[in-house]
Amino acid sequence: MRRIDTANRIAISEAGFRKNFYDYIKRVTGRESLGAFIWQESIFGLFGSLPTAVGTVLRTSVYRSLLGKVGSNCFIEEGTRFRIPQKIFLGNRVFIGKGCDIDAEYPDSEIRIGDDVHISRDTIILTGVGKAIVHDHVNIGARSFIYAHGDVEIGKDSLLADHVRLVAGNHEYRDASKLIRLQGGYGKKIRIGQDVWLGSSVIVLGGVTVGDGAVVGAGAVVTKDIPGYSIAVGAPAKVIGKRE
Repeated sequence: MRRIDTANRIAISEAGFRKNFYDYIKRVTGRESLGAFIWQESIFGLFGSLPTAVGTVLRTSVYRSLLGKVGSNCFIEEGTRFRIPQKIFLGNRVFIGKGCDIDAEYPDSEIRIGDDVHISRDTIILTGVGKAIVHDHVNIGARSFIYAHGDVEIGKDSLLADHVRLVAGNHEYRDASKLIRLQGGYGKKIRIGQDVWLGSSVIVLGGVTVGDGAVVGAGAVVTKDIPGYSIAVGAPAKVIGKRE
């Protein structure tokens, strides 16, 4: 289990514009460098919203100067936002749909996307203090949310339908004498195995492993491990069968 003092996350303070501005620079670039900030935001500003297939192809080429890696034959649609881009690594033939937000959040965190991954529009991948690893041939449906504080790993050939939530972080709350937001938080790794199918609007909480070949029905809330090749439904999710 990984703990974090949530009160110390980068936030707007009362220290004045200059400090807040440089805190923001660090938040989006991972460095306290005005030059790096101007370069990064100029590239994203010029190319981020270019429409049509031409813009999609140009972004792939230009963003190689910012991201940790961009493999061959990738397609990045308009409106996609990258934060701390040098900690984001894309394999070959990755497709990222319109309006996605791919955010490493902290300089020590990272996001690694394997080959032949399809990320549908308006999806958010946010690391917290951790790593998000998406292996080869994974499909992530539209408007999904992956919060990898505590790490999230998705095995190859898995399918995540629309609106899936993988939430590896949580708040402390037990001390009623303190505000919840000041009690810190913790993260527990989520492991999604190979050849898994998570139905629409499934929620998977921290510390859970979904075994290889499992199927989780739409709307389920997964709070405990799901064995491999099981079929699970409900909130909380319960195993109702096995794949033969």
